[in-house]
Amino acid sequence: MTTSTQWQRTLDAVVELAEEIARLAPDCADRAVQIVRLIRAVDPPDRELEEDALAVDDVLDGPDVGPLRRSRPADLA
Repeated sequence: MTTSTQWQRTLDAVVELAEEIARLAPDCADRAVQIVRLIRAVDPPDRELEEDALAVDDVLDGPDVGPLRRSRPADLA
């Protein structure tokens, strides 16, 4: 689950790419504008779901969680 900050950064990056495509390939400008409109219509993540996801991430920060056993970088261990 992404946080609202990550979500916004991703949307901004997609808009920038679409605008660049429109500049570099004028024949694709109409499609790039459609992408921008779609991105701007996307609703932000639900705040309650975001908080639940953060709580789950806190639980999963243990070194031996479940069958996957998330590994930690050596400098954090």
